[in-house]
Amino acid sequence: MNITYPDLPISRRRDDILAVLREHQVMVVVGETGSGKTTQLPKMAMELAGDRPGRVGCTQPRRLAAASVSRRVAEELG
Repeated sequence: MNITYPDLPISRRRDDILAVLREHQVMVVVGETGSGKTTQLPKMAMELAGDRPGRVGCTQPRRLAAASVSRRVAEELG
């Protein structure tokens, strides 16, 4: 799967984020609203997982928001 990223602040730190995820089970990411945290971090986790079986979960405070995020990520992944 070829994962692409839009030009967002979080995407510009992709290499740093993937390096931290390789070394640690937990990472805290803080960024401005609209920086891409919600939509781009799940894609990075998928990229890191590669062909290994499993799922990437996305938590949101409301069910509607979680469904919206998953649709958006699915659209971006085609």
